[in-house]
Amino acid sequence: MVDPSARGIPLAELTILASMLAGAVAGSVTGWLARRNVLLSICTFMIGIMGGMLMGTGMGRLFYGEANGYDLPPIKAGCTALCSTSLAGLAGSIPTAFVIAVLVGFLTLRHLHPRPPRVRTCLIGFTAGVVMGVLAAMVMTMV
Repeated sequence: MVDPSARGIPLAELTILASMLAGAVAGSVTGWLARRNVLLSICTFMIGIMGGMLMGTGMGRLFYGEANGYDLPPIKAGCTALCSTSLAGLAGSIPTAFVIAVLVGFLTLRHLHPRPPRVRTCLIGFTAGVVMGVLAAMVMTMV
């Protein structure tokens, strides 16, 4: 429950948004690099969004949970909030991008011969997801 008198950026919601974007990008990039198939990339994009919502909700509750019956107060938008919002973006995007990239990489590269290197494929997807999550958090700071 958010205090209605508070204005600004709620960090728990920002964590969910960054996590959803990180999961979507990590899933679609990993799916595309694994098989070069548009349909697989779209499916892994949707899986990444759903997984990102679940992981982001958990991370948002873990790091920015309730205190005295209210969520932590939202922070004011602007350049001064950049540090807090980038940490919220990292808190949501790192675990989500890792889990989605490894899951998609394991499932799609399991029966493919000759297959691209698993670690490289998952690492590229993970990096793309984390970068997108942090950039989304930074953009939301300025809006």
